[in-house]
Amino acid sequence: MNQLNENNLIDRCRRGESAAFGPLVKIYKNRLFSYLFKISGDRNMAEDIFQETLIKVWKGFSRYSEQSRFSSWLFSIAHNTAMDSIRKKNSNKFVELVEEPDNFLGNSNPLKELVDKEVSKNISAAVDHLSPKQREVFLLRTYGEMTFKEISELTDEPLNTVLSHMHYSVKKLRNILRFEDAE
Repeated sequence: MNQLNENNLIDRCRRGESAAFGPLVKIYKNRLFSYLFKISGDRNMAEDIFQETLIKVWKGFSRYSEQSRFSSWLFSIAHNTAMDSIRKKNSNKFVELVEEPDNFLGNSNPLKELVDKEVSKNISAAVDHLSPKQREVFLLRTYGEMTFKEISELTDEPLNTVLSHMHYSVKKLRNILRFEDAE
């Protein structure tokens, strides 16, 4: 979907047109659910957080400022909702990536699907070895497609700290994945 159509859907949602919300959610559904699944480590919890996030987004459209990107605003709400849910569950478990959410487009290449699933599994296992802060920054950057400045504001960390977390997470992931390839 092009940016013009997305902006149109956002404007319609801000005016209270519920019919525009479904198509807008569809744009971000897979990325948002992937992020929530990876940060929570539990499919059921991710589904609950996803639903709670959508409710908060719909109710909060009047507070959305066009000065920030919609995706950043959406992922900020999702992140805060996930952190609250994880705190409530009183769990330190973050990422347990076994599968990706369903791809509704479908692939017709079974070999590519198998390779993609294996690569995803290896990356997921490697992400488990990151510190919680490194994991948080890595997932917000990768799945939330947030800028480092946006992550800094969301996590209330200095920009240089966020950059450092990302640098060390990428370095650690490279080392882990290189080691796995050697086996």
